Amino acid sequence: MKKILSYISILVIVIMAAGCSSNGENETQENSKANNSDGQMADELLNGSDEVMAVLDELQANLKNKAENSELIQKTGKDLEENWDEIEKKVEENFPEDYESIEESLYPLISESQKDQADSAKMKELVTETKEKLESFKEKLAE
Repeated sequence: MKKILSYISILVIVIMAAGCSSNGENETQENSKANNSDGQMADELLNGSDEVMAVLDELQANLKNKAENSELIQKTGKDLEENWDEIEKKVEENFPEDYESIEESLYPLISESQKDQADSAKMKELVTETKEKLESFKEKLAE
């Protein structure tokens, strides 16, 4: 009888020890997956932000050099909207404050760019403001 109790006690201890060690491994694997997905998301957002920034630079150049060409401004505004749409959901879900801040100047800029007679002075101001906010967001992602 004592032998059976000893075997059962040893078996229980071994099972508990095995359960504890595998539990720690699972947590490590889960943390590793979470860190990888966070890193991947940050990379995607950085790349997407770079694309949006490139279109903002193009729009800014168009405003300086060819302010009279409303078709070119409208096309660049449409490109800006499309590039932002690619990362918008992830920014909104993961960085809601940054999302709101960026969109306070981005959407009026997109809207203004679609007009037949856009206010280039207003657009230049919005481009500068949006670029500053996007740069700040990119710095936050790079940390």
